[in-house]
Amino acid sequence: MLIGIPHRTTLVMTAALAMAGCLPNAAARDQVNFSREVLPILSDRCFHCHGPDPSHRKADLRLDDESLAKTAKDGLAAIVPGDLDKSEIWQRIISPDEDELMPPPDSHRKPLSETERDTLKRWIEEGAVWGKHWSFEKPARPAVPAGADHPIDAFVRAKLKEEGLSPAPPAPAHTQLRRLSFALTGLPPGAVIGDPSSVIGGTETPITDHRLPITHLTKTVDSLLASPHHGERLAMWWLDAARYSDTDGYQGDAERTNWAWRDWVVDAFNRNLPFDQFTIEQFAGDLLPNARPEQILATCFHRNHMTNGEGGRDPEESRIDYVIDRVNTTGTVWLGLTLGCTQCHTHKFDPVSHEDYYRMFAFFNSIAEDGKAGTNAVPYLDYQSPKAERAVKEMEAHVAAVKPLEAAARETARARFVPWREEKLATLSKDYQSWRTAPPASVTSAEGTTFSVESDGTIQATGPNPRQDDYRITVPAKALPASITGWRLEVMPHASHTEGKLSRGKKGEFILTNVKLLAKLPEEGQARDLEMRGAVAVFEREAKGRNYGLVKDT
Repeated sequence: MLIGIPHRTTLVMTAALAMAGCLPNAAARDQVNFSREVLPILSDRCFHCHGPDPSHRKADLRLDDESLAKTAKDGLAAIVPGDLDKSEIWQRIISPDEDELMPPPDSHRKPLSETERDTLKRWIEEGAVWGKHWSFEKPARPAVPAGADHPIDAFVRAKLKEEGLSPAPPAPAHTQLRRLSFALTGLPPGAVIGDPSSVIGGTETPITDHRLPITHLTKTVDSLLASPHHGERLAMWWLDAARYSDTDGYQGDAERTNWAWRDWVVDAFNRNLPFDQFTIEQFAGDLLPNARPEQILATCFHRNHMTNGEGGRDPEESRIDYVIDRVNTTGTVWLGLTLGCTQCHTHKFDPVSHEDYYRMFAFFNSIAEDGKAGTNAVPYLDYQSPKAERAVKEMEAHVAAVKPLEAAARETARARFVPWREEKLATLSKDYQSWRTAPPASVTSAEGTTFSVESDGTIQATGPNPRQDDYRITVPAKALPASITGWRLEVMPHASHTEGKLSRGKKGEFILTNVKLLAKLPEEGQARDLEMRGAVAVFEREAKGRNYGLVKDT
């Protein structure tokens, strides 16, 4: 009911209309409503065999079309307005013969209840006034029952009376306030209008266990409606219907940056954007004359679907999936219909055909899209949110505010750490070394480089000098300390290197592209990678023109 009703005044009106649709007053009961009372019965019990799907239709009878249902065939008509005796549908409903009874006992359809029979009987007697599916009917303001302060209360009280029920007593004022705040903002009252234990809607009147006075109630409602959280509350329902998410929904479920569109929706509700404009901008904001960036952004409604960037995926298949998603979503959100069934066959219960589905499919199929995902998807909007600058300033101010706290915490920690370190160092033996050379047991290469190992553990490359190579250095566990907190690779110049530099390459330099540390226990058949917390280089130079990052960036 809340979906697509940005106007606050319209929201209340629509709530009243919807309530009137399901809670009719006594006078309205005299006239059977086709879309609300008759069509659901026909859809559930009759349309499977006598509906729009020709592949399931029997006896060449359609009850979903008024003219066909009321047209005589072989001297009989399914429905004759005002005449039960001549209405074949009614005669079949009351027939004692199982071969004539509708719905047939073997149709796996639940038999009509007495209430449903009475509804169809009264409807035919009243002239079998036809209608449409409820989503195609123009809402009409009903007559409001008397006896209540508000139209919604009037309809609720009328329905309660019809069911032999009575309203519960008024809740305490603080309970009313809490319910109101959650309903309009999704937040407790203290987060929006102050302390609920001392004020009502900004007034200084103490809360009691009595009903909220109407003046205070009005002020409270105005305060809640003016809150930016009100738009967030209403937008929540729309975001669900629009299948909004912060991630793509497939495989690794990569993050997406559609939050700017989410903010647009919240802002649209808060500024009471009319529903027709709300619809136009989300459908085709980019096609409006002199479209503003925000209007183009609104069309992100059609980019909220799941996107698949899997390498083996056919982009064209994904593109078709995205078009189907838009058709189904539009049917659900704007038409009030489930269109997914008609993707494969004519719908048996709603007034939509298989052909209708693909006519709408053709409309969305014109989007210039390539079926890809993420930032590689086309079309892709490079949008700068007007709220970004404010958010950056807020975070900068926050960082500036906590920096003194961070500095004080560091000094406190340092004051504790220094004496602790000195105490620990004093307990170490005189021959203690923080770094130890690990003499290799073997050194091998993938491309044929040979090696010599010096007495101090230094490894010298010799023999063939390939452009690139993988080295594997094996160190026995007995040569390692019991506890290892880090390791270091040291590269040194040598007279045998080019110009006495660090390698035998053309310029005497080298590029280290990857380093792995593996461990293998005696009982294990395969070595396993050890995760490294980070890496630091004492010296490194940017390799211009090459796709290699610095050590500290990897």
